[in-house]
Amino acid sequence: MVIAVAMSGGVDSSTTAALLKSQGHDVFGITMDNHADWESDIANARQICKILGIEHYIMPARKEYKRCVMDVFAEYYANGMTPNPCALCNRDIKMNLLLKFARSKGADLMATGHYIQMDVHDDIVEMREAKNKKKDQSYFLSLVDKNNLKYVRFPLGEIEDKSITRKMAEEFGLPNFEKEESQDICFIKHGNYKEFLHEFYANLNLSVPGDIVLSGTKQILGKHNGIENYTIGQRRGIGVAHNEPLYVVNIDRLANQVEVGTSGILLQNEFTLFSTNWILNTPSAFQAFVKLRSSSEKTQAKITKTTNGAYVELQERSNTPVTPGQICAIYNSNNAVIGAGIIASNIQPQSSQG
Repeated sequence: MVIAVAMSGGVDSSTTAALLKSQGHDVFGITMDNHADWESDIANARQICKILGIEHYIMPARKEYKRCVMDVFAEYYANGMTPNPCALCNRDIKMNLLLKFARSKGADLMATGHYIQMDVHDDIVEMREAKNKKKDQSYFLSLVDKNNLKYVRFPLGEIEDKSITRKMAEEFGLPNFEKEESQDICFIKHGNYKEFLHEFYANLNLSVPGDIVLSGTKQILGKHNGIENYTIGQRRGIGVAHNEPLYVVNIDRLANQVEVGTSGILLQNEFTLFSTNWILNTPSAFQAFVKLRSSSEKTQAKITKTTNGAYVELQERSNTPVTPGQICAIYNSNNAVIGAGIIASNIQPQSSQG
């Protein structure tokens, strides 16, 4: 069995490669060249492959990554939505273009360092939460097409704690066994997404001042300096004074307004999804559990499939704001991913409709 390992230079993907090689598989590493900031990651991945004695390939992907991830990230903010770039990267780049590249190099399967449990039987894919609940990444892969997932494996899904992974890496002689995890979006320097957006919008004339209005009354409370500087659910840095805490509850690009209100307005019970992806077969309407953020608790919901997506009715009010642009991952009672979609707003980015 020839298995390509998607390698970022981190401890998880490095341990995945070492583990598969120790099991007797014919392994090689592949790393995406997404943007200039990835040069050190490519060098780290190349070093690990040299230590393991396996071949290493680099897939040029800067043009595709910009179009599918970075441009969409900026477009979502321009439309008053809060994107999830990791989920989009997994769907369009890692589990699509990178998988195709791996198979073009002779791989039967591709493996990654994601923490997910998965079984494939007769083309039926069941992707479940990892045993390590703190590291579970099923939410971030819930948009990936099942026809791609069936060619991907996740050896770390059975590991119950990250310390075990680090211990394995040390035993394999990998120098990065203590490497810190990256918490930021990989193309955003120092976590400053506003700086990225300002540079992106510099020639598009999108950072246009407008009104900050109170929900319900539409009373003007102040001015904003561009809707891309605000996200639904934001409390700090809004720039208006009021007699009670205010949150961003809606962003209207057409009116160029930022709407603010109390936290209760954010906790909707019903919403729609677009760009839906179904991994398990279900009827047109069914009961399930949904996650609205990767770190949120699952809540019970009724899902109704529609022509262009799905309609979600929460059975009880969630403590997580319903945020347009974020992923709604749908699970069954066995913690398997049924599917997912992107939470819709009044305006959906043109490049992301489905």
